[in-house]
Amino acid sequence: MMTPASRLLILATAVALPASAIAGAAPALFVPAAGVIAACAILAAADAILGARRAARIDAHLPDMVRLTKDVSTTVPLTVENRFPGKLRIRVAIGMPGGVIPERLAEEIESAPGTCRLGWQCTPRIRGDHPLREVYLETASPLGLWAVRVCRPVLANLRVYPNLRDSATATLFLRSADLGGRTRPRLGKGREFDNLRHYVSGDNYEDIDWKATARRGFPVVKLYQVQHAQEVYAIVDSSRLSAREGILESYVGAALQLALVAERQGDRFGLATFSNHTQRFLRARSGLGHFRLCRETIYNLKAERVSPDFDEVFGTLQLNLRRRALLVFFTSLDDALLAETFARQISLLSRRHLVLVNVTESADLRPLFAGDPPDTLEDVYGGLTRQMLRNRMRELQLALENKGVKLSLVDSARMKFQVASQYLDVKRRQAL
Repeated sequence: MMTPASRLLILATAVALPASAIAGAAPALFVPAAGVIAACAILAAADAILGARRAARIDAHLPDMVRLTKDVSTTVPLTVENRFPGKLRIRVAIGMPGGVIPERLAEEIESAPGTCRLGWQCTPRIRGDHPLREVYLETASPLGLWAVRVCRPVLANLRVYPNLRDSATATLFLRSADLGGRTRPRLGKGREFDNLRHYVSGDNYEDIDWKATARRGFPVVKLYQVQHAQEVYAIVDSSRLSAREGILESYVGAALQLALVAERQGDRFGLATFSNHTQRFLRARSGLGHFRLCRETIYNLKAERVSPDFDEVFGTLQLNLRRRALLVFFTSLDDALLAETFARQISLLSRRHLVLVNVTESADLRPLFAGDPPDTLEDVYGGLTRQMLRNRMRELQLALENKGVKLSLVDSARMKFQVASQYLDVKRRQAL
């Protein structure tokens, strides 16, 4: 594509336009004036051809994969290749996808023969994969009469991961770090069997191993130790209720931060995602490589316009989890039918595992007398509706509590901190 430059407009104004006026006013000078106009046209055409050949010798390259972090300004490396014998002034622009905001629309560089590398500052706003397919280059023709623009196709992918670089994560790690060698009190005596020994005065009767006592003919008690490598699973709901603004985003961030905290505590972390079916299931493991696998699994998770199938995901967990584990659910139970199904089927897991359920506290669950007083009758009825939904959620909390399941209403902005605190409290009490 070619666009007229300012020099071409000046040439047309200073030469071609007066020649046309002279040819019209003085017919005797028509032939010389026409010659001048033709010479200008030939000059402009020749400059356009040479400019197109010059633009054909410049190209742009991007890496196949560029990894970014949501809401963090990052530099995308761009390489401009100049195969022209001399220096060229090139104007560069990248066709950024909608989820990535560039800090500048275009940049002008002076490129010597060879390659020129520059960094393109941008800030990703949406998590997931963003294909980048076009880079636009512009250079001037030899006489500067034309601005020659070319579009170079590229095959690059901007992969945007959830942002874990926030103050909540930093504060949590500071609180959970063993600074100064200070010991932390643990409640309970542990749940993992270690050994047997003779009964001594003062031992609890509940620790007596009656079968071993019968075989040996004298009282024997069990010794337990604290479990150090426990299994923690985050189960993320990506169905229609999670499609509301910010809910799924907070689920993904809280799940990945829970993985980091579990790794720091020496536990194994697993992951499951579901909607109307179980999408992915990763068995609990430890290590930085496993955390990266979990991040690759969940970074591009999108909400689907379907209802969640709790029966299937419960069945999947029941079949795949062979030892007692901590199951942290991230779901929405605003719908009465879904809440009833969840409460009825959760017994499949709560008999064997420790289950925590986190539900985002939306505006629909706000208490009646919280905030400013209502101004109109419609506001009063709206407040009563929200209070009824909150009362129903409270009844669900009590019903789940009777089954050994803890349901918590969490703030989406503080979900990372609240969920990690729940996990650390479970570790401290040795509830698992």
